[in-house]
Amino acid sequence: MVRNYTCFIVDDEDLIIQRLELFFNELSHRDKRFVLVGKANNGLNGIEEILKLKPDIVISDIVMPKMDGISMIEQLKPELPHTQYILLTAYSSFEYAQRAIHANVLEYIVKVPLREADLDRALSKAAGILNEVKKKEAEFQSLNVSVLENKYRVRKQFFNELIRGEIPSHRASDFANRMQFHFFQANYCCFIVEMNTYESFRNEYSAADQNILKYAMTNVIEETVMNGGSGVAADLSDNRFIGFLSWENNRSDMETEYACQSLGGQIVSHLQQYLNQRVSVAFGGPHRGWESIKQAYTEAKNVSEDFYYHTEKVVKTPMHRFHYHNDKKAEFQQKLADFLIWVKRKISKEELDKELADLNQFVSDHKIQKSIMAPMLRDLYRDITLKFKSGNKLATEAAEFPMEFMAFQDQLAYIGDFTFEYVHAGQLLHRAEIMSAMQFIEKNLKQRLTLEAIAEDVNLAPSYFSSLFKKTMNEGVISYINRKKIQLALELLNVQDYSLLELCEEVGIVNEGYFCKLFKEYTGETPKQYRIKITRYESK
Repeated sequence: MVRNYTCFIVDDEDLIIQRLELFFNELSHRDKRFVLVGKANNGLNGIEEILKLKPDIVISDIVMPKMDGISMIEQLKPELPHTQYILLTAYSSFEYAQRAIHANVLEYIVKVPLREADLDRALSKAAGILNEVKKKEAEFQSLNVSVLENKYRVRKQFFNELIRGEIPSHRASDFANRMQFHFFQANYCCFIVEMNTYESFRNEYSAADQNILKYAMTNVIEETVMNGGSGVAADLSDNRFIGFLSWENNRSDMETEYACQSLGGQIVSHLQQYLNQRVSVAFGGPHRGWESIKQAYTEAKNVSEDFYYHTEKVVKTPMHRFHYHNDKKAEFQQKLADFLIWVKRKISKEELDKELADLNQFVSDHKIQKSIMAPMLRDLYRDITLKFKSGNKLATEAAEFPMEFMAFQDQLAYIGDFTFEYVHAGQLLHRAEIMSAMQFIEKNLKQRLTLEAIAEDVNLAPSYFSSLFKKTMNEGVISYINRKKIQLALELLNVQDYSLLELCEEVGIVNEGYFCKLFKEYTGETPKQYRIKITRYESK
């Protein structure tokens, strides 16, 4: 794609400015790369306008009232280091030539007479240098991204080995010094960030997109920590991130509690705001020194177990733990056995919901730890599958119960929807619900759609709906929505030209960069390239 270069003129002689304007006008017919964007009649005005417009190339006279051209360039250089400067002069002064060389001016052209060939040569030279600068910047950016990605991979491995106790404290200290972690000898606490809808996340995004999002989440978490003091964050495993918050002076328990609640709230808010990811955060107690890292992590991990009985976006500390009633395990197992006996064909959705509500109420009153509760629900899922296996094609397709990454209420809702599907097998109920979801998407395609809103419209648990949609449609919900939005964009571009912002508004995608990425992913072209192709086809 041909790059355009913006140009700006500074000269105190009206005739020279008019001559250069005419030159650019004629140039536009044979070389569209160079576009004149502004002019000024002295150095002071030139600085003001050039800093606003930030042109790629400045063509300036030397001797002007108020401020000469070289003084202007010397002031602009620190702010616009990549802008290329071409000087025009009617004088062949050695002093000016020296100053121009010192200011790193690209070309020094005599303007009486002003030859177009000299200007053409100078502009082409400037374009070549600007292209080289852009290429180097792209390479440097790519290198930076690669270095950052490697840094986060190394961090992930380091912290995983550290919390497993596989790295002795002296080796950990050496590594930390290389990575510039200087806070573990101060006071710190460990925290864990857990994604609330990880099952849906895995269903909706490709492995590559998952990695990109998790990399972005690590960045947001760490920047949030650094804004409040010092610390570090890393991707830990699957749906979890690990982080450390550090402080120099001793704090009271209440001061530590406040700091943790404040940071946790900011992490939850920022990840929702910037990446539309819902998370919860759990903090352990205060520690000091490398020897306490494993214990600090264990405390945060234990606190995070409470997430199982929360919905989403919570901040937990050791001061606000649940009290568990593991002695109620046998009683709850009996309730599940009674539920399995009660489940039969031709039950209504209302009857099923009432029974599940009773189970949920018991657990609300007598919480049982996840390590005990989750296997009981997994066994119930398996027993329901076996009970209705005979003559049920759905049974052979039963996936492993998504136990590990779902909260209790989500698991219970999943079992409820799954059970209703099984006992009514053959009636194609969920095919109708998927059709309703597709109609809802079509109707609201220009809006910003979420998995939760669609699932609510068809009265299914989000995690179950996500799994069911992918199984039925062979495509994730988000992928389906994105494909439909790009199809809509293509239909719009086939009718008339749209700006990028207008297209985004029409199809309900907020981020222009993300829209371009999706458009090219589905069509192999940018929106502009596609519209140009359509215009050429129409003109034939």
